Order: sequence, then C-alpha cells, then structure tokens
Amino acid sequence: MTTLLKRPWMSWIRVVVPIVVMILLAGHFYRSLSALDDLDAGALIASIPIWAWCGSGTLYLAGISASAFFWRLLLNGCGHNPPFISTFRAFFVSQAGKYAPGKGLALLIRAALLRTHGVPMTLSLATGIIEVLWTMAVGSLFALTIYTILECTGSATTSADPWLPFKLLALTCVTAVPAYPAWSIRLARASARKLGLDPGEFHFRLGWQSLLAGAAVLACGWICLTFSLIVLIAGMAPPKAFPLIVPAMAWVPLASVGGFVASTPGGIGVREYLIEQALLPHLGANQALLAALLLRLIWTVAEAVAALVLWLGWRDSVPMQVQHSNPADQKS
Repeated sequence: MTTLLKRPWMSWIRVVVPIVVMILLAGHFYRSLSALDDLDAGALIASIPIWAWCGSGTLYLAGISASAFFWRLLLNGCGHNPPFISTFRAFFVSQAGKYAPGKGLALLIRAALLRTHGVPMTLSLATGIIEVLWTMAVGSLFALTIYTILECTGSATTSADPWLPFKLLALTCVTAVPAYPAWSIRLARASARKLGLDPGEFHFRLGWQSLLAGAAVLACGWICLTFSLIVLIAGMAPPKAFPLIVPAMAWVPLASVGGFVASTPGGIGVREYLIEQALLPHLGANQALLAALLLRLIWTVAEAVAALVLWLGWRDSVPMQVQHSNPADQKS
C-alpha cells in the first residue's frame, strides 16, 4: 500500500480527479440554481422555523463529537491522556483545515494544538489518520447495513439509483480495508514521513473490544448526522420527514464518505450532489436542492461557532509535559 502511494501517477490522480469533479459539479449546481425561482426559494428558507436551524446544527455537532471521542480513545491507547476539553478543542478548531486541498492541514492543526500536553505531533497525526479512516469505514458499513435491511424487509428503497448497492459496497471496501489497524498504522507512518516528521514507534494497547466500542460510538455519531438532515427536512416539509428517517441513514453516510473519497476540499459539491439526488424523488427538485445546500451551510456555521467558542473559552496554558494514562509511566 505504501509503495502504491509513492507512484507519480497516483499524485497526479489525487490532484486532477478532485478538480475535474468540482468543475462538473459546479456546472450542475449552476444549472440547478438558474432554474430555481428566487421568490419561491426565499419564501421556503424564511419559512423554516428557528428550531429546525438550531436542532440541525446541534445534532451535527453531536455527530462529529463521536469522532473526537474516538480520537481520544486512540490517544489513550497509545499511553497519552490529554484533558478531555483540550482534545475536543483541538478537534473542532482543526475542522477549518479540511477545506484546504490535501486534507493534511486539519490533522496538522490537531497535532499542533495538543503539543502543549506532551502528545508528540507524529502520534497525534497518526491517530488522527486512523480516526478518519475508522469514521469513514463505520459510515460505509452503517449505510450498507441499512440499505440491506431495507431491501430484505421490502421497505421503501433508499434511492431510485440502481447502482446504489454497488456504490455502497465499493465505498465500504475503499474505506474498510485501510482502516484495518495494522494497515492504518502503516499508512499513518507513511503519511508522517511524507510530511517530514519522524514516524517513531508507537503501539496501541486497545483490544478489539475497545475498538468495537469506539465503532459503536461512531455509529451513534452517524445517526446524529442523519437526524440533522431529518430535522432540517421537518422544518421545510413536515409531513415528508418521518418516512425518510431510516433511508436517510444510508444517504448521509454515503454522501459524506463519497465526498471524502472524491477528495474535494471538505467534500464540497460531492456531498451536496449525492444528498440532492437521494432527496429528489421525495421532495422534488427545488426542496431537494435547497435541503442539500442549506445542510452544508448549517454544518459549516455550527463548526465555526463551536471552534470559536472552544478557542476563546478554553485557552491551553498548561506547560508542556507528557500525560500518560499509565501511572507507571508517570514515575519513570
């Protein structure tokens, strides 16, 4: 896997594919927005109650907090126990970095913010990469499971797209394979070397039971993200929200993981397109488009507000020292 990442043509693919995808999606959204009636769109947005805006944003923050919790679990497994609030502060502040090309800036911001607590940058970077891989893998598996249950029970299909099961299966393979602990550690070390950092040696003391418990927390996070969309839909079209709860548990992970795999900054464009296409048969063109775009707006604003509150409200003034979870380490 490491050798494959070093090949020059892989670097070109990682640069060219996101650009092409964003150009194509920009054309799609330009045509869709051109056909949208401004008065109808404005009236629909104005009719959304405040509880829908706030509820959607709050559920989003609860959803991504599951990833922050899992990251702290990984740090703890490496013998480091930074303060709970400082870990979440580093996680939320770093979210702005995901809109930079390459996805590496967000992880570097995390690592830099935890240095005051004695967590080596390489370790923060490595555990951050593993957290991202596991978050995406759990999302793909969760979406595939929901889709399979709906199909087997004869319930309403998640989408009119006949290729949806193959897309879910492909995303599951792409994310689950590198998330295997031994391979994800190798990938993390390779990424550290690429950034000019000493990959070092670190070993997890987390057993499979702890990892599976963390995966369950991540699954709960994906449920919160799903309800973030459902609450927004409830504010736009109340009668249509409830029947979409279970199908949306496949749409939201599919859209988020799809944006991650496509490697556009912050998944922008890809996530909105996939959510719009999933909602189209249920809400119609105008409401589906607005729901997808407003969800991006709500999630971005919620991230910014949380990061600002944590940045200004909890300043790290602790002198640099290593905080180990093992008391024996503190005596040495």
